[in-house]
Parts: sequence; structure tokens; C-alpha cells
Amino acid sequence: MISSWSDAIGLSFAWSFGWGLVLTCYVLDWKIEWMQPKLWFLFLKKKLNKTEDFFLNASAIPPKVLGAFKKVLSILETGDFQNLSASIGQSYRKKLEHELALLKKNEIKHEIRMTHLKLTEENEKKQDFRHWSDAGREWREIVLQGTVLNRYRSLKNGKILYEDFFPHGSVLLRQSRHIRHDEVGSKNRNEEQQFYAQYQNIICPSCGAEITLKGDEAHCPYCGGYIKSDFFDWQTEEFLVYRSLNPNASYYKLVLATILTFFFPSIPCFRFIHNDYLMFGTAFALTLLLAGAIWILLLKQEKKAHVSTDQIVRYDEKVLIVDLNEALYGTELTADALFYSVDKLQLKDVENTENRTTITISAVLHKLTLQPNQKILNKNEKITLKLYRARYPRRMKSKGQAVFEEKECPRCGANFMPDKNGCCSYCGYQLSIDNSKWRIDYE
Repeated sequence: MISSWSDAIGLSFAWSFGWGLVLTCYVLDWKIEWMQPKLWFLFLKKKLNKTEDFFLNASAIPPKVLGAFKKVLSILETGDFQNLSASIGQSYRKKLEHELALLKKNEIKHEIRMTHLKLTEENEKKQDFRHWSDAGREWREIVLQGTVLNRYRSLKNGKILYEDFFPHGSVLLRQSRHIRHDEVGSKNRNEEQQFYAQYQNIICPSCGAEITLKGDEAHCPYCGGYIKSDFFDWQTEEFLVYRSLNPNASYYKLVLATILTFFFPSIPCFRFIHNDYLMFGTAFALTLLLAGAIWILLLKQEKKAHVSTDQIVRYDEKVLIVDLNEALYGTELTADALFYSVDKLQLKDVENTENRTTITISAVLHKLTLQPNQKILNKNEKITLKLYRARYPRRMKSKGQAVFEEKECPRCGANFMPDKNGCCSYCGYQLSIDNSKWRIDYE
């Protein structure tokens, strides 16, 4: 028999803690690597501060993947991308040119160092990029996870001006390359690779040697002659460094909610009920009723706040974020802006008319600005925007000759005569996809 409130509270705590322990040990799938001590990551940061290599302990990553990342990291660090400008998409190239020009003017170096890298579960099975085709191009994307140090260092005195250290960070690389639908009608990956091989295996016009091109341009290893191919190598469309989401975060909240849900209903039961079986049974039953009521309440609130993406044709959050980054270029990439990106996107409202879809979103805008004294400021701002695009983006407004008139490609800027599929003959951009791009509604 429990004769005091303090004893009842003590027993209730033991009762609730026991159920929390059961949930922790036997139900939830915890990620142990996220529970490593901070001293370990301080040791890793010290190693990354000293190294000149982009990658440490990255033997588990395929060389094909590391090679693609090294190409981009080399441009960021050296600031020399003139010879590789054809391998960078137009929208990303604008941001990169702006950043590198600002860094060069102020004698600052951008450095990114990574260690203990691994592929995401999605990429780990195939040990390769994730591939798909859209917008008249073949796309590939991969994310590396590990410990990441992203910093800006002064070349004048070696001082670190700004750094982001992510014990659990991610680096995303998204690329695309030329593909023509009238040239490749098959979705078979082997047939697509054979198609691209035709453009990579060429004869040197100077000495006649057979050469395999690994990019858009090269020098013949036999005679040194300069060779440029009409075939386009992979172009970088997006490169982002960000903090990985902690998969254990929701588990911590769930364990705490479980302990509290078992704790409060059991206190009066343990204080006033004297039969042990009835006492624990009643406490358990009240806990289930309370948990059910809370779950129904949260479900209703989530349903009320949730906006269904089913109202949007061909909705893809990654595409929306890329389009939003591009749309903000004119307003956010000011003279003193080093970098900006958006994440934590939430869909608030969807409005459809006959030909147009308008959405309201909230997101977090991350921006780095460079002050005159070489001081770099980090600003995170929550923004709410309206964006619009065609309701049925695969439909062309005109299916007559107007589609095939010579015009400026919205992707690469070249004047071109589109083929029967509306593809730019220079970069492969599909004209019909331009109305699927999200644009900011300033009205």
C-alpha cells in the first residue's frame, strides 16, 4: 500500500521509465553512429583542418563518384573553371562565377574537406548514381554522407573567416547531359551507354589515333592535338553542402512522450488503488486512452495543416527547390552575397486554374554575405512565397510551326532550331519542359 504522494510519484516514474526503456531497447531502430561522443568529432575536425586532400577515409566510395565530386571541388578551391565551363549548367554557373569573382577580389579561398564518407541507402545498393531522364536530358544524382568541414579562409593571413562543421553532413551532386529522344528511344541503360560510347570513341583528326574522350574536350595523348567533341559530358546542375537530418531525433521525442504518457495517469492510480493488479491494470488502461486521444488530436491537426501534393501534376520537391534557387538569383545574389540556398520547404496552399497552378510555400533561406572587412555573415530567414507554372507542364501551347522557329535556348542561351521533340540542338534542352519550371509570382 502506497501511503504518500511522494511514493506514488516515485513508483510512477519507475513504471514510466521502464516502459520507455522497453521502447528504446526493443522497438526503435537507433542509428548508433549519431551517438558518438563530441570528442571524436573534435579529433576529426583537427585532422580536416590540417589536410590538403578533399577526402579522407573514403575508400568505400567508388572512384567514379569521387571523380565527379573532385572535379567540382577543384573548381571551388582553385577558382579556375574556364576550361570546364561547358561542364557546368547555366543557372549554377551564374552563382559559381559570382562567388569565385567575389572571393578572388577579396583574396579568399573556399575549402571543403570530408572524411568517413558513405553513400546513402538509396545509392549504396547499386554503388552508383541515381539516373533518370527528363527535360531532354539524362540526369544523375548522388549524396555523400560523412563529417564535412566547409570554410572560407583568407589568403592574406591564413585566418579562417567562416566555417560550418557538420559532424553528420551531406554533400549533394546533381548533373545532367545531352540526350535526344529521336536518337535514343529505349529506356535500357545498356543501350543508352552504347549510344554515348559512339560519341566518346573518336579518331584524332591530326594523327589518326583512336581516342576515348572523357569530356567535351581533350588533347590527343599521341600527337597533342586539341580535340573538341559535339558530345556533352556531364554538366553540374546543383552542388550543395548541408547538415544531415538526425534519424534519432523523432525517436527521442517518442521516448519522452511515452514516459510522460505513462507517468501522469499512473500517479493517482498508485496513490488511491490498493490492489496491485487493479492498480497497474488501471494505470495501463488510462495510458492507452490518453495516448489514443493525443494521437487522434495530432492526426486531425496534421490533416488540417497538410496540403496534398496530388493537386499538382508531376510534383517533385527536389525540382521545386532547384527552380526556387534559380528564381531567387536576381534578388538574392547581390554584390556582397557569397552564397544562398533554400531548404525546409513546406507546401501551404495550392490553387489550380484551367492552365495554371499557383502554390504558396514557406522555406528557410540561408545566405552568406561578405562585409568590407572580410567578415562573413550567416543569415537564416524564413520566407513565404507564391510560385506558379503551367498546370499540365508536358503540354505545349503551340503544336504548329511556331514551336520550330529559331529562338534562344532558355537553358544554354544558344540560338537553335529545335527538332521534332522541341530539343535544343546544342545542349538537348526540351522546349516543352520550360513551362514546367516554377517561377515566383510577384503580383
